[in-house]
This record gives sequence, structure tokens and C-alpha cells, in this order.
Amino acid sequence: MREYGLLIRPESKYGTEYIKVMAVAREAEKDYPLGCSSDGESEYDRNVPKHMHGLMVDGLGIYGFINVTGSNEVHYLGYDVEYQDVFAIHIPKAQRMIKTLKKVVARMRKDDAREPGDRFFSLAKALKLSFAVVDRGKDHPNRWGWMSVTEGREHYRNLITETIEKVKKQKGIAA
Repeated sequence: MREYGLLIRPESKYGTEYIKVMAVAREAEKDYPLGCSSDGESEYDRNVPKHMHGLMVDGLGIYGFINVTGSNEVHYLGYDVEYQDVFAIHIPKAQRMIKTLKKVVARMRKDDAREPGDRFFSLAKALKLSFAVVDRGKDHPNRWGWMSVTEGREHYRNLITETIEKVKKQKGIAA
């Protein structure tokens, strides 16, 4: 049976530090995360758990970044749940995306999830995700760091804090 979880991946791009959290899948024999179905999770696929049927998790995630204001304030922004890098959307796929987002947003409202770690946890809870995984980079001997959703939430929070401090240091901004 396929499991679903959240991949935490920091990325530097165009002089900006991003911290991405993306939905991924995992199969028992694999020691690396897999992409999710680009057409949504099908009820006809015996490996897909029943609670995922009819949902669209490919491209779903939290795509935040570190922002430095003109007055040298440093913040983590953009931690709403959204879709990115979804290529080709048709009406059935859009309907699955809307169904998925409504489910996640309802959970976030119920949990009163306002800060990034709480949003991470509510996203996982809404979709009954079972793990978090960190990409340590291609050169790391143990590239994938598997953990529980609770541990993933704490890792995500710590990564945000560490990245803010790193940016402050790079920009010469006092802590």
C-alpha cells in the first residue's frame, strides 16, 4: 500500500532562500520518495489508500521563502497551501484540486493553524499523511531523512529559524 507524506526541501534560487514542503508518496520497497499521480489519486489503483481517492496531491505544498524588507526586517512568507508546477489542468483535475484544497483549508480553520509549523501539521492531518522526509542533498551519504509528521513539523520550524539567521548573517543584519 502506498503511503503519503511531506517532503521538506530548502532551495536557494535567484538570491532568495526558499523552504518548500511538497506532497510525496512512498512505497514499501523504496528508500526514496516518489512523485504523486499527475492526474490525481485514483480509486482504481489498489495501492492508493481509500482516504486519498479522488484527491489531487501532485504539486500540492507550502512554498515559502525568506523575505528581507527595505528596513532590514527578515520574515518567512508564503506559507499558504497551494499548487505549483502542475502542467496541464483540465476540468476533472481542477475539481480534484478544489476538493483537496477545501479539505485542507477546513482542517486549518478547525485547528486555527496560523504559523508555518501548525499549517504543516494541519495539511498532514487533513490528508492523513503518515510521514515527513528531508532531502539532505545528492552528495549526502544518507540523502533522505525519514521522520514522523510531528518530527517533520519541528524540523520545518527549525529550518525556517536557521534559514532566517543565515540570511541575517549574509546581509549583515543584527540578530
